[in-house]
Amino acid sequence: MVISGAPAPTGFFGGCSAAGCDDAPYIAGMAAAGAANYMDCAGIHYNEGIIGPNQTSGDPRTEHYTRYFWGMVNTYYNAFGRKLCFTEMGYLSPEGYGKLPGGFAWAQNTSASQQAQWLAEAARLSASSGKVRLIIVFNVDFDYWGEDPQAGYAIIRRGGGCPACETLHGVLGTR
Repeated sequence: MVISGAPAPTGFFGGCSAAGCDDAPYIAGMAAAGAANYMDCAGIHYNEGIIGPNQTSGDPRTEHYTRYFWGMVNTYYNAFGRKLCFTEMGYLSPEGYGKLPGGFAWAQNTSASQQAQWLAEAARLSASSGKVRLIIVFNVDFDYWGEDPQAGYAIIRRGGGCPACETLHGVLGTR
């Protein structure tokens, strides 16, 4: 299976410039160049959620589409007309680690329980959408906690518990 590269979801650059490019104009450029003819699946990352994946508004930061599961799914699916492959699906929770660094403070109030619930809900929505072919959970057991607090995305939490394992099993069963 050929999966396109998945750009980081961002509206930071306000379009494209010498400093960088937001994902929406980047994937629009890929689509205009005919990338869909060379892929089986469009790569997508969703890793900045702080509300449930079925919500389509109400993020306290901004209403930018990358804040929302459906905003990401619909933007990428509509750009390519291909099923999506989440090569990174995750929710950040500092629970058990402490305060998040400044660039990630937006997730300071997300609990490990919410992380588990939202991952399972995103999996259920993906499976029933007809738009998603694959989800890779980011991540299973990273333990780095620093400026890029990857341990906070891990579904195996500090101490060995895995609340998301239970919720995902409840949605996916033995698939």
